Amino acid sequence: MRVSPLKNRFLQNDASFSERYGTEIVTRVRDVRTEYDAIRQTVGVTDFSFMQKFRFPEESGLDHLDDMMAGNVAKVRFGRVLHTFLPDDKGMLLADCYIANNDDEFIVLCESIADDAAIRQRFLEKDGHGGEDFTESHIVIGIDGYKAWEVARQLFGADILGLPYLSIERYLFNDIPVRLLRCGKTSEFGYLIMAPLEVADALFDKVLTLAQSFGGFLCGTDIHNDLRLEGRFFNIFAEGRQVGDPLVLGLQWMIDFEKERFPGRDELAGRRAAGLRKKIIGIQAPDSVMFETEKTLFDGDTAVGTVKATCFSYLLNASLGLALFENEVAYAGLPFHYGSPSGPAIRTISMPPIMPKSLTVKLDEL
Repeated sequence: MRVSPLKNRFLQNDASFSERYGTEIVTRVRDVRTEYDAIRQTVGVTDFSFMQKFRFPEESGLDHLDDMMAGNVAKVRFGRVLHTFLPDDKGMLLADCYIANNDDEFIVLCESIADDAAIRQRFLEKDGHGGEDFTESHIVIGIDGYKAWEVARQLFGADILGLPYLSIERYLFNDIPVRLLRCGKTSEFGYLIMAPLEVADALFDKVLTLAQSFGGFLCGTDIHNDLRLEGRFFNIFAEGRQVGDPLVLGLQWMIDFEKERFPGRDELAGRRAAGLRKKIIGIQAPDSVMFETEKTLFDGDTAVGTVKATCFSYLLNASLGLALFENEVAYAGLPFHYGSPSGPAIRTISMPPIMPKSLTVKLDEL
């Protein structure tokens, strides 16, 4: 099992750990509500070193990556990041990927539902592209929250305020190059810092100290699952793993069907042409109900949907979920019954149902 280089730092803070696809992850540091409030109100620091990481020279890696990914890597401009996915040979989900064009290189960060060996084989099985696996030689620290930009500005300077969403920039930390991606999937400001092991501990300590100065602290990955659902960001570890088909999950925006080839392209195009029979829709429960995955939803006596992902929204004081519905009833604003034909009444909703606090901040005016 792969263990994060930052494990000892989290052990010192009484963190909880679990295994996911052959990698140990930090699941929780404090209680759910405290970590939720950290990101929604201040800033949370999370270890994302579980991500698989690769580097490819721009000249030799571009075609290789474009042939692998559902999105169009060739169209990624310098300094920008493509959010797409790595499909298997049937066009089903293997990994949720950021592909960053960082001047003379492409950086790839993956959250995958396959172990390191399987993902490494996909990226490096062909010769001639000069690819490198950075998975064990680099850490990734996530900074997310309403005040995340303050931490990034203190680290790297005021020019981070000009970084658009899905962008990448090189900076120096202790005279060592690190890569900063503005991304995040919580609806609040978010950054990922990818850095070599030689500055891992010093960088972590600096980031945490800065976060604490703005009222933030360490968080685990579990709260990110909740925040992604609440903000309707795709989560490969929840609905992605449960459903698998990017079309059913509404991920057509990640796919470029004009490309001549990528794994599973023909299968995806065939399913698209045939038409989808099911669709993912948001759901909200009344105060007394807490959704559970794989529970059935009913329209009268007819089973019409299944819950695939859940979270509790402290902003709404309600249980939220994503459910896989039959197309005929896959619309927001409809009532259904949860668990049985006579179960509690729930309703479908438009996602996301919240307004993140970060939208009140205008970085270009600071």
